[in-house]
Amino acid sequence: MEPSKEVVFSYFAGQATSVQQNVIREWLARPENRETYFQWLDEWERLFPQYAPNVAHHVAQLRHRLDSPDENQPMPIRPIVNEPRSYWTLGRWLVAASIAFAFALLTGGLLLRERLFYRTIAAGSGQLRSLKLSDGSTVALNSNSAIRIPRVGYGWLSRQVSLTGDAVFDVKHLPNDQPFVVQTADGLSIEVLGTEFSIRSHSARTEVVLKRGRVNLHYATADRPGQDVMMKPGDQVTLDAQGALQLRPQVDTTRFAQWRYRQFRFNDTPLREVARQIQNVFGVTVQLSDPALARRTLTGTIRAGSSDELAEALAELLNLHVIHRDQQLVFSTTSESQIAQ
Repeated sequence: MEPSKEVVFSYFAGQATSVQQNVIREWLARPENRETYFQWLDEWERLFPQYAPNVAHHVAQLRHRLDSPDENQPMPIRPIVNEPRSYWTLGRWLVAASIAFAFALLTGGLLLRERLFYRTIAAGSGQLRSLKLSDGSTVALNSNSAIRIPRVGYGWLSRQVSLTGDAVFDVKHLPNDQPFVVQTADGLSIEVLGTEFSIRSHSARTEVVLKRGRVNLHYATADRPGQDVMMKPGDQVTLDAQGALQLRPQVDTTRFAQWRYRQFRFNDTPLREVARQIQNVFGVTVQLSDPALARRTLTGTIRAGSSDELAEALAELLNLHVIHRDQQLVFSTTSESQIAQ
């Protein structure tokens, strides 16, 4: 069954019924429908921006000022008096003004630099965002992720962006062979010409998976020589907490950025790792009441559009009890829950 655009829009707004949600999940299971999904998601986000100015209020204010000019009090005008000035006094004023201006640049100016020269696009908790850059490249952002893009010069001076969190990049190759560079918070630099790859950049480690094309990774710190890795399709490279790049060739590319379709695949995955994935994707806190639960493993594929859906599916598969508390999920054994009652 094919969902209409109106049904998908209601899903984005969180108003879809359980039947409609199941129809959309089955529709998304077919890869040929996923591009349409992201196009509709981008259209919906443009139609319903996060900030909506009160246009009517400000237009009414302007009309009132035009219709009632007498009520607008003019600013008092002071006559200019030609008085002799002391050049010493003027010089001291200029010095003081220069010092104040320099101080402003060093304090407030630096704080405003990010907003002035860069724009940041973020996906909040439980959200997915897709965007098309001015050079034709596309980016899909996972929950709790953000990309920083230069406001001036992108696409002709350079194509360098910064990423925090999870993203999938589909980079367009330009006639002048201009490289596309992604910088992560831990200092890893990913340089490509035209390719599709995913990045997971978190405090614990950074992971890059290449689906097609070629990618060159560069990592250098002050206390160790630079490291370079050339990736081929199917390669996975991780940057661990110790600052070492580790290459794994020929990984399972069917697991490529499954968060884009809210698909979670586990293969003897410890529950502690499952909990970490839930936290990264949905921005909720996951607590395991018994340390032994962290060692239990899970194998299978689950599709879930929210943390609550995924938690209920996990509880059913592993015979666990789950409690939902605002932005927190607490897993316990059924015996523990019976004792608590």
